[in-house]
Amino acid sequence: MSLILNKVILASVLSLATLLTSSSALVEAENIKGDIDDSEYDQAVKLLSNYIKIDTTNPPGNEKLGALYLQKVLGENGIEAQVFDSAKDRAIVIGRLKGTGKKKAVILLSHIDVVPAQASDWKYPPFAAEIHDGELWGRGTLDMKGMGIMELAAMLAIKRSGHLLDRDIIFIATPDEEVGGTYGAEWFAKNKKELVSDAEYLLNEGYSIEAESGGKAKYWGVDYAEKSVLWLSLTANGLAGHASMPMSDSANNRMIKALGRIAENPPKMKLLPAVKEFFQSIAATESGPLKELYADIAKTAVNPSKETEAKLAVDKLKYSMLRNTVSITVLKAGYKTNVIPAQSYAELDCRILPGVTPEEFVVEVKQTIGDPSIEVKVIEWEKGDPSPYDNDMFRAIKAANTAEGATAPVVPVVVPWFTDSHWFRELGIHSYGFEPIEVDAEHLATMHGKDERIPLAAFRRGIDRLVRILRAL
Repeated sequence: MSLILNKVILASVLSLATLLTSSSALVEAENIKGDIDDSEYDQAVKLLSNYIKIDTTNPPGNEKLGALYLQKVLGENGIEAQVFDSAKDRAIVIGRLKGTGKKKAVILLSHIDVVPAQASDWKYPPFAAEIHDGELWGRGTLDMKGMGIMELAAMLAIKRSGHLLDRDIIFIATPDEEVGGTYGAEWFAKNKKELVSDAEYLLNEGYSIEAESGGKAKYWGVDYAEKSVLWLSLTANGLAGHASMPMSDSANNRMIKALGRIAENPPKMKLLPAVKEFFQSIAATESGPLKELYADIAKTAVNPSKETEAKLAVDKLKYSMLRNTVSITVLKAGYKTNVIPAQSYAELDCRILPGVTPEEFVVEVKQTIGDPSIEVKVIEWEKGDPSPYDNDMFRAIKAANTAEGATAPVVPVVVPWFTDSHWFRELGIHSYGFEPIEVDAEHLATMHGKDERIPLAAFRRGIDRLVRILRAL
């Protein structure tokens, strides 16, 4: 992942106009310069190191320590910031860098909390922030304190430049994202939404620059939509009885058959226009059978053979963009070996593509089960509305990509997980998940795993890219 820093290649005014404008206004090349100097980079590394050393493992969180640290950094750099308590020892920090006000504000969002880390499993201590072989090690370096400091460093670099942007930049760091956001983004959206009433765009975690094992970028993936979360319960009722006298229509037997049908008959593929663009754009970065399957994804997605399904399923993340998914997660039945229970219960975790309603999907599940005696109920529904992917934000990311001479395309991505972005999408703010650093499979596996670390060369490039994106926007 330690690549030599690419020199910025300035695009011509004409090509930039094509990329950046929705109203045919020309944008000068110098407006998207992003190179931070060595002192700014050194400060950013120090900021991240100190931030990693603040243990904000969730649970319990203790994110207020992180919020106060970020508030102090903002204040020392001339940016007033507020801290709001959302619960005991849990807090949100928000600061604003003023622009000219010609356009609506852009939010840089991150979360302060991190997942637990078992120190004995790590090569280096997870909260020591040690640097080894050009990489900074520690829990949160990728998910997502590293992104938070990249956002902060980009904001500070723009302030030091003295160049007023057309938009205010709003920096927000929240607690509790790793377990749902109840005391973080959800609390903010319900209690302090007036502070972002003038915001049009938001940048957050969600996707990164997928890279090969050597660190070479394959494509810049921008999460414009997250799958909606639909949790369902299945209940089969029947007669209880002595296990010495089996009943073919027992609650357990009917439930097992129903779950077997769900497991063997996944939902049919559904190809969204943005997902079609994604696969066609990245086809050239693949090799072997996937190259051809991705290039003609419209044909691939129509009644694929089991062999084709198996090839696509190797990459579970990309595969998840092609269909609604169902995972059987909870099973409950019986209390004694020699008693046939009167009830059998199961829960399903379903992740739904944009545009599909829970009512539609419940009907589909019932049809798959084929047993009207089994009751299907909605436990939870978290809707993830998509954001537009043909607008100034996407054009700004593409402009930053072009400005550094990147050959990897910028593509829209649907992710199967939820981030804090959905709370802001509900406020009408166009929200996108894009971490502007190269992440290969080895480093991706360290998120929520052991030995999490960020290559510092990529970290520096990430700050540069965020500066370019903000200038272009």
